[in-house]
Amino acid sequence: MKKTLLAVAVAAALPAAAFAQTNVTLYGIADAGVGWNDTDGPGDSSTMVVNSGYMSTSRFGIRGTEDLGSGLKATFNLEAGVQLDQGLSDSDIGSRSAFWQRRAVVGLAGGFGEVRLGRDYTPGFSAAGTTDVMGYGLLGNWLTYTAQGGITTRASNGIHYTGTFSGITLRAMYAEGELLDTATTDSGGGDAWGLSGVYAGGPLTVQGYYQEVNNVVGDAVKQAGIGAGYNFGAFRLTLTYGVADADGTAVVAGGDKLQGLGLGAGVKLGTGELLAQIMQLKVDNPVAGGKDPKGTSFGIAYVHPLSKRTNLYATYGMMRNNDTGRFSILASDNSVAAGAPGADPKGFAVGIRHLF
Repeated sequence: MKKTLLAVAVAAALPAAAFAQTNVTLYGIADAGVGWNDTDGPGDSSTMVVNSGYMSTSRFGIRGTEDLGSGLKATFNLEAGVQLDQGLSDSDIGSRSAFWQRRAVVGLAGGFGEVRLGRDYTPGFSAAGTTDVMGYGLLGNWLTYTAQGGITTRASNGIHYTGTFSGITLRAMYAEGELLDTATTDSGGGDAWGLSGVYAGGPLTVQGYYQEVNNVVGDAVKQAGIGAGYNFGAFRLTLTYGVADADGTAVVAGGDKLQGLGLGAGVKLGTGELLAQIMQLKVDNPVAGGKDPKGTSFGIAYVHPLSKRTNLYATYGMMRNNDTGRFSILASDNSVAAGAPGADPKGFAVGIRHLF
């Protein structure tokens, strides 16, 4: 069924008066692969899997705009994750209880930028992804850092701003956590705010961000990072650094401070691209005491386009942990956990991704 017919079918469930004035688009990604995982733990640690989302999280979404005149537009975006391997929505997996858990926003856009209300990406997550050579996908991408507590991905109950001026994209966010600490009756639990800037001019990209996310008792985890990338044409390089500091009041990846440093490269091979990235992760002041956990990850992938919307990929990634390290290696919507402290998890996958 064509995309336009799907959009009409979705629109049939919406108020007729509203849809008559709104441009609505149905979009998504279908991504699945056959993989092999090895947790390097005791017993039989390796297994063959069929998983959704190695290069990109499978999803579908509805977005739209209404022209209000004088350069002003109303906007909305609803987006949900899908597990292709089991036919489940993300809301069926683990603690993901919200159906539209990826994005759920409505707002206004104009010459000033765009202001959105609801659940959306944090400024830090959006900025750091611009200097991840793997684009938050494939084994060994920058999610290997963010998912260990390095960057909060999304914020609910938020006011989100995005504006681009002279090649610099600015993002700002304030979110009410709406979590009540019953011991202190403090309602600041879960509150978050953040700022980021991304410069994209010709072959050069530079990004930086700072944000704070409170836990249930209002203690803040400070997340900051910088990065740069340069596209030479036939190949490109990226460098990214991030730090999450809980100041001894909260736990980040089993300690009170997590640092990550990543170096990535991409080389054109025929119509496709060969990607590689190496990362170092370190936790300071671990809760359990002893040696600071450290890990070094390596990821490599080849992406071959079949068309503008469909590509094949193959990817391999591994994490080398020290004696106390227990870091995982991540693809987009998949991870291979360390089977024990000091274990070296690894994975391999081949798959197909289609954009619609």
